[in-house]
Amino acid sequence: MTVCHHMTKDVADHSRRADAVFVAVGKPNLITAGMLKSGTTLIDIGINRITDDQGKSKIVGDSDFESCSEIAGWITPVPGGVGPVTVSYLMRNSVSAARKLKSHYEAQFNYTIDSTY
Repeated sequence: MTVCHHMTKDVADHSRRADAVFVAVGKPNLITAGMLKSGTTLIDIGINRITDDQGKSKIVGDSDFESCSEIAGWITPVPGGVGPVTVSYLMRNSVSAARKLKSHYEAQFNYTIDSTY
């Protein structure tokens, strides 16, 4: 595994060797097709609002979806890609925390909390 950051020299060299690229930079269209090898999985976590020539704003990721989708074997769209995954993990962690808290209070106070919800 290789992690690239703002001080990494030639990020494209690293990304062209990767089987999976995760990008979360906050820079619209940073990753282009020329930075990927064929079949790469591209997970775009970035969310950026840009304004086109007509003054209309839209949400884009950190990758150039149009060019990258021709090279990548699998690519997440922005918006709508990793957002649902984030929400599902948030819910999973919330349920896990509630269960731990319930167990803690039941043990501490020798009291059973009704869990019919």
